[in-house]
Amino acid sequence: MILISNTVACAFVGWQLYFVKKHPDVLPLISIVMLIVLTLGYMIPLLFNFEAMLAPKHSQQILFLELLRLLQLTWSSRQGDGSQKSLMVSERKVLCVTLPLYIAGALITCFVHLWVHTHQNSYRPFHRNLRRVANLWHLVHPQHSLWGDLKSYAGFILDSFLLPQILFNLFINSGEKALSCAFYFGTTMIRLLPHAYDLYRAHAYTWLLAFSYIYANPKTDFYSTTWNIIIPCGCLLFAATIFFQQRFGGRCILPEIFRHSTVYEQVPVISNEEL
Repeated sequence: MILISNTVACAFVGWQLYFVKKHPDVLPLISIVMLIVLTLGYMIPLLFNFEAMLAPKHSQQILFLELLRLLQLTWSSRQGDGSQKSLMVSERKVLCVTLPLYIAGALITCFVHLWVHTHQNSYRPFHRNLRRVANLWHLVHPQHSLWGDLKSYAGFILDSFLLPQILFNLFINSGEKALSCAFYFGTTMIRLLPHAYDLYRAHAYTWLLAFSYIYANPKTDFYSTTWNIIIPCGCLLFAATIFFQQRFGGRCILPEIFRHSTVYEQVPVISNEEL
C-alpha cells in the first residue's frame, strides 16, 4: 500500500506541475502554507513507524523534489511584483488562522495522552485473573508513546492539507482553477487509504492478528475507529469545497450576506471657493 501510495502521489504532484506550466498565471493563487504542509509531511515520516524500512527511497525523493519545485515556483511568482502584495497579506492571514489551530491541536493531543495514561497506570487489578486479563489487553493493545501520538496528530494535519487553500481562496475570493482536480482529489484519496485499511483490518482480522494499526486501534488510543470514519468524511468535504470554490468563487461557501465585502470610497468635497 505504501509503494502504491508514493508512486501515485508522484504522478498527481507531477500533474500539478504540468498544469501550472500550462497555466503559469495561476501560480500566485496557490497557498504557500498548503505546500509547506505537504512538503514537510512527505519529507519526514509522520505516520508509519515502519515507513523508513518499507517505503521506496527513490519515490520518496522524487515526491519531495516535486513538491519542493512546486513550492519554489509559487514563491517566485509572488516576488518582484507590487500587485502580489495583497496575496501575501492573505497568506499571512491563513498562517495566523492555521498556526494557532495546529498548536492548539498539539497541546490537546499531549493533554489527552497524559490524561489517558495517568488513568491507565492508576488501575491496579486485585484479582489474579483480572491481572492476567489486563496483561493480555496491554499485549494486544500496547500503549502509545507521546511521540507516537504526536506523529498521529501530524498525520491528521497532513490529511487536512486543503484547509490552508480553502482559507486562502476565501480571503482573496478567488474563483480561478489554481489546483488541478487530479492533484487535490487524487492526493485526498491517497490520504484516505490508511484509514480505509485500518477499518478493513478492524472488521476482517481476528483480535489475535490485530497487534498493530497504521492509524487507529479499534478499541483504544488517541485515534479510534470513529476517527477513521470522521477524518475521511472531513477530507472529502474539503475536496468538495475546493471544487465549488474554483467553480463559483472563494466565498461561495459563506452565507449570501457575507459574500460581498463593502468598500467605502472617498467622495470628493467641493469647497466654497470652487463654487
